[in-house]
Amino acid sequence: MPTSSSVPSVQSLGDLLFIGFDGTELTVDLREFLLAVRPGGIILFKRNILDAHQTLRLIAGLKGIYEPAPIIAVDEEGGQVSRLRPLAPTLPPMARLAASHNTETVRQGAAALGGVLSSLGFDMDFAPVVDLCRPDAPNGIGDRSFGLDPEAVASLAGAYLDGLAEAGIVGCLKHFPGLGPTLFDSHYHVPSVTKAEAAFRAEDLLPYQRLHSRVPVIMIGHGHYPFFAGPDPIAATLTPAVSTGLLRETIGFCGVALADDLEMKAVAARMSWSELAPRVIAAGCDMALVCRNRDAIGASLRALGEWVSSFRLDPARVTQALDRVVALRQAVAAAAARRNAPSDEAFHAACAVLSERVAAIG
Repeated sequence: MPTSSSVPSVQSLGDLLFIGFDGTELTVDLREFLLAVRPGGIILFKRNILDAHQTLRLIAGLKGIYEPAPIIAVDEEGGQVSRLRPLAPTLPPMARLAASHNTETVRQGAAALGGVLSSLGFDMDFAPVVDLCRPDAPNGIGDRSFGLDPEAVASLAGAYLDGLAEAGIVGCLKHFPGLGPTLFDSHYHVPSVTKAEAAFRAEDLLPYQRLHSRVPVIMIGHGHYPFFAGPDPIAATLTPAVSTGLLRETIGFCGVALADDLEMKAVAARMSWSELAPRVIAAGCDMALVCRNRDAIGASLRALGEWVSSFRLDPARVTQALDRVVALRQAVAAAAARRNAPSDEAFHAACAVLSERVAAIG
């Protein structure tokens, strides 16, 4: 059994969480909560964003609470998934970007979007989506996807990553290993993939095989894959054969595996907070999103501490995850070195550029 000296500290376990919150200001109460949790990352939503000045102040405040500072992220894909609308122009959905069949158009659009994010102080965009999906699919992906052709998806997503990187923003591929061939939205159900395993491996995994070395983080979705997990509808985030075997051993990814929001019913309806976060870490995820619920965030942190101290969660697995979070922070810092200082002036200039790119796309 590992010695107590090899057990990660309770304080460091907050690094395994990427959290959200309610409100638009860094109140005393919120500051105390964040100091207690010390999450490795914080995600902002539309509910947190009023205007440029407020967002600049909020992000600067969040980064100044503790060291190392939390990574500040947002879901800003374009189309229906825009947290900055109407504060800033919005890229068209990825299906419309794909219709141009032009990687340069996609790169320029993503670079302009990245400029807006950079001007506000964001570090990371949870984009692009690389699920293979038709635009009218009822699974919550739809036109968020670049389409059904894996080669085209990989090429266009690579251009999107290049554009974000040009602006000093870290991108994230999602939702591993692929939610495209499902019928339900994991916010509400566990969506099972019925596609044949051989076709799934050859097609849906191809964007990850091509692009995994170009991102420091990949988001794992809550889909169920019978050929990896068996017939019981267990989400990929809880399936070692996916989160460890497929992602690490088959794909060869070395960065942070981030579990999609644990508040989604695909997982939250099946398991208590005293189990969920430790189990996704045990399965191979390195960080877990908990996007809103303070009770869920607190319970997740306590559960991680209890599972580690009782050796129900292997301390070596936790140390491995924490080391990957350190590497992610280093990647974010390297990207930040390419950014100008956030400001109102930079934001308005970046919005003008993005508006021109959106108009050119049509």
